[in-house]
Amino acid sequence: MSKEVRKLHQETAFAVFSGLITKLPLTFLCLYILVELLEWNSALKIAIGTQIVLSIEAYIRLYGIRRHFSKENAKSHL
Repeated sequence: MSKEVRKLHQETAFAVFSGLITKLPLTFLCLYILVELLEWNSALKIAIGTQIVLSIEAYIRLYGIRRHFSKENAKSHL
């Protein structure tokens, strides 16, 4: 396995693992806020609200991961 392929697998594994760690607590928090505090009772509204929050989190998380690994790759090419 080449060094480039190894780096891609490392980045992908980190993205998947960090997603698993962050999504579960964030989903519970969203459900608590939407159902218990805001008293939403429509499954469609709850699903859309949760998906919006999770999409924003995923964008921020993946941006940070890509930025970290692109800086790391730039250092290794020097």
